[in-house]
Amino acid sequence: MKIGVVSDTHRNTAMLSAVVEWLTTRQGISLLCHCGDDYGDLRALADSYLDVLQVPGIYDSGYRDGSIPAKVAETVQGLRLLLVHSREKDLTEAEESAADIVLHGHTHRHELVSRDGRLVMNPGHLKAEIDKQAPATFGCLDIQDRSVTAVIYNLKHAVVERMELMRAETGLYRAS
Repeated sequence: MKIGVVSDTHRNTAMLSAVVEWLTTRQGISLLCHCGDDYGDLRALADSYLDVLQVPGIYDSGYRDGSIPAKVAETVQGLRLLLVHSREKDLTEAEESAADIVLHGHTHRHELVSRDGRLVMNPGHLKAEIDKQAPATFGCLDIQDRSVTAVIYNLKHAVVERMELMRAETGLYRAS
């Protein structure tokens, strides 16, 4: 199963729509995960017929007043995915330890880390071509029976970072 991962769109629905179009047509994603800021941006994709998981970000009123859950957990092909906006603000150590894959945003900087049998992924941002001195990036997860591949792309669809992990009963581990 292929999953698109985006974050920190900050009302840039044109960039979001272009990225999701590419993820859908070129990568064949069937699920989109949006890691916050801004929750309402996904209304621009209402006609895309994609399954969506999303959390609000710190700029969303639903995040501040607690009316929208700050974290979403979902099991995909036997792996526990956990979405949050800010790992530091929204996630306890125990919650992170219980997940196989943690998807987050907030920093506007992409990240792929394999730690303690878990993948931590921040797709970066789609706020503008450059924000906070970081270029716009987004991600894609390919979850298979025996492996997980995580890729970060730039706006020209070039691979910025890639990580291949093998699935084991005790977690996800980097392929040698």
